[in-house]
Amino acid sequence: MRRSQPSQQPNNDYFQVNPGYSSNSAVFPDPPVGLPLSATPWPELADTIQQGNPQAGAARSNRTASGGEHTKHRRTRSGCYTCRQRRVKCDEARPICERCFKGSRECTYPEPRPNTKNKGSKSSQAPAAALIDEESDTEEEAEGNKKRPSSTATRKAAGKGSKPESAARRPSRSKGATSWKQSVQSPKEPIPSIEQGKQDPDVGNSPRTDGSSPLSVSQSGSRSSHLVEILTSESSVSPEKISLSHLPQYQSYYLEYLRNHITYHHYFFRSDANYFLHNILIEHALSYEPLLYAVVGFAAFHATLRKSNGKIQDFLGYYNRSVSLLRKSLASGQKHTDATLLTILQLASFEEYLGDWVNLLGHHKAAYSMLIELHTVESIMESEVRRKILAWYSRFDLFLGFMSGYQTVLDREWFAANEHYYTEQARQHPEDISSQIEAAVASHRALAMDMALLFAKLPCGTISFPEFSKENALLAQKIRGWKQSLDPLLSDDRYLVRSFEGAHQREKDDIVDPYRPGGLFQGPLWGMNFLMMDWLGTNILHTCQTALIMKQAVPPRLVDSALEVCRLFETIEYWPKSAPGSVISAQAGIGIAALFLPKDERHTMWIRRKLATIESQGYLYPPTLRDIMADLWDDPEIRHWWLPNEEGYPPIIRSIRSFTEERTSETGGQPINEDLRNLKGLLEKLDIKSPKIT
Repeated sequence: MRRSQPSQQPNNDYFQVNPGYSSNSAVFPDPPVGLPLSATPWPELADTIQQGNPQAGAARSNRTASGGEHTKHRRTRSGCYTCRQRRVKCDEARPICERCFKGSRECTYPEPRPNTKNKGSKSSQAPAAALIDEESDTEEEAEGNKKRPSSTATRKAAGKGSKPESAARRPSRSKGATSWKQSVQSPKEPIPSIEQGKQDPDVGNSPRTDGSSPLSVSQSGSRSSHLVEILTSESSVSPEKISLSHLPQYQSYYLEYLRNHITYHHYFFRSDANYFLHNILIEHALSYEPLLYAVVGFAAFHATLRKSNGKIQDFLGYYNRSVSLLRKSLASGQKHTDATLLTILQLASFEEYLGDWVNLLGHHKAAYSMLIELHTVESIMESEVRRKILAWYSRFDLFLGFMSGYQTVLDREWFAANEHYYTEQARQHPEDISSQIEAAVASHRALAMDMALLFAKLPCGTISFPEFSKENALLAQKIRGWKQSLDPLLSDDRYLVRSFEGAHQREKDDIVDPYRPGGLFQGPLWGMNFLMMDWLGTNILHTCQTALIMKQAVPPRLVDSALEVCRLFETIEYWPKSAPGSVISAQAGIGIAALFLPKDERHTMWIRRKLATIESQGYLYPPTLRDIMADLWDDPEIRHWWLPNEEGYPPIIRSIRSFTEERTSETGGQPINEDLRNLKGLLEKLDIKSPKIT
């Protein structure tokens, strides 16, 4: 049975499911930047707002002057467009007015004006926590303490369309800040500069400024593919012209970090989406501040993991800021765009990494509401950018549907349209490998959707058992046929790795051979390694679910399939040329394989080490999954950490786990939330605690 159609505007469920959201924007304060969400009183404030408690607005008391009414400003027709749009007084300074200068905003006037106003020169190097005032609702307070530099060179640069150096534009802490803001503790370390990045071995090389990716062609595929050419033609700005120089240093630093250290594997795309992530996504972020902070926060999260002394405060402040700005945007009635939808998807990716699948569901529901508001099946297929948005969303749809025991929210026609488009592209461009891979990804995703839909029909009584048996047999045939159709592409010897020279030495108790000649794809076929793991996982799940429904023993060949997934995972892990994020991208397959491996100590310790590797790199599994594995392997210690004696347990991961578990314990209340929290789909459909493998 289909779930009810959501309203066009994201409903209150989105704000209620996610701590930090409220449908009432008038009295909800901005989140303090640099403070973990676990220490931010979101749930209490949300309850207070719903009860109509006037004290909830106390944090905004500094909006008024001396506790009185709003200061009235005379409307002017000669102020800059930005101040007029924000309904604040403009001092009409040229070429950049005081407010736009202090808020790092674009400043455009209706017509040029020769005279300018110069202020004294003073710059500040405030830590990240000072950003709490950068976008404060208290305009006079947030912007009143910073003075403009009088440098002629700076004003000339501004006159050419660029902004002054970001270091000189960052606001310092306001002396008039409220006690609530003063209670926020700043991060112990400021955002690293580019020069600091060069010297910090934990962070790695500093981000490059040429917009290039650290991946070679052999790692990420063909850069001149037909689909990349389409994306390039759709972009309004070429990559080399996307300037970050006008941004504050912390923003430009992390955007460059995204370009140089984060790949499409971190976002779980199965085909090369680096151009989309490194250029199109950033282009949208520069035009929509909630997305900018979401992207910066995601990059800061991964950068923090690479630091030996990384703290949770180093990235959660940016997430907080994005949540607050998005809430304001949604509540203000501002027109929704693809950038709004991308913000929700980016925040959803953040939640998945934190292991907060319940709050991830809230983002997923809001993304669906906005997707059907902005697009139809036809319009979503009109550009490659939108098709990437659909791919991003549809993965969440399938993932959450399976884990909670529900079918996908999105109708099959969306999956079918996507499959039809890329299949046609592959037919028209038979020599373009990226088109062939995109077609394979789209067809596999449609198969997964068909499987979720079919297995959801039987419990609901919308299909008879004979009809189910017939449709299921056809589905099994399609799953087998998917790989057979790719055999010509997969057998191209040019893209098979035959030598693993320089790879990690095998462990003595290894359960697979990761260095089988020809056992790994490279070059433009690199993404097929992950797609093959997905296909093996789909085949395992379909076979197991079918056996359980038919009340048959699970066939022993699933152990062989699980071992093949393990072999691919370890080969990707050990190969020196693997792209950044590859291990994390393979986490779903290894998680499924873990359920079907033999339960002896050798196999169990091998898979526990791999799960610890994944989690130590930043992808946190929810507590329920650890509980399942603890019962499966009869080892309560796994509930705390995958390995004995906390081996390989990074302090930053410990902090994130604690934060997530504290937050998720305060959410829920809806049946679907509880089903997802308890992994109902995984437990009921697979009965993994006692699989009968003969």
